[in-house]
Amino acid sequence: MEGTTMGFRPRPWHWLPRYQRRVVRHRGSLTRLLRGLTRHRFRVRVLREGYRLPKADEARELGLPARQKAWIRDVQLIGDDTPWVQARTVIPLHCLEGPNRRLRHLGNRPLGSALFGRHPWSREAFTCGQAHPLGHATQYPARRSRFRRGQGTLLVTECFLPPLWDDIRDQAVRRHPTHGDSLRPL
Repeated sequence: MEGTTMGFRPRPWHWLPRYQRRVVRHRGSLTRLLRGLTRHRFRVRVLREGYRLPKADEARELGLPARQKAWIRDVQLIGDDTPWVQARTVIPLHCLEGPNRRLRHLGNRPLGSALFGRHPWSREAFTCGQAHPLGHATQYPARRSRFRRGQGTLLVTECFLPPLWDDIRDQAVRRHPTHGDSLRPL
């Protein structure tokens, strides 16, 4: 799939079915959650990353001046060889200084390894919504959240693709790993 630019549109939580709401509102590591749902293999596919201009709503959300570039990383989170989530991370330039400069060199490692690792970032409240990733004909459930550590703030938009919901419906709710993982190591 070429490109991943998402248009994010906020919507209230209650429009989601309960089984989707449990995943979209999950406060812990999405990487850990998805690994728990994977039967065989979980991986990250980088679609593109580099210095680019954020979308207007992303710049506004981060308080960036117009026309200021940021490090933008577009990825797919893939479980059992099926794309489950398409994610976009926008990292302002000032946020890439000091130890945070490693965020530019994640490669195929999940962002969650940096956000929920030894020196965790704090997540602000989620915004629930819909996103329309390029290459898809419809909008899908999504969430957007800011993460902070010190003076640094970054924005993550995650769009949940239909194959994830199919796989979740196939698993028993009692096996669903959506609770209490924010303190466990990755």
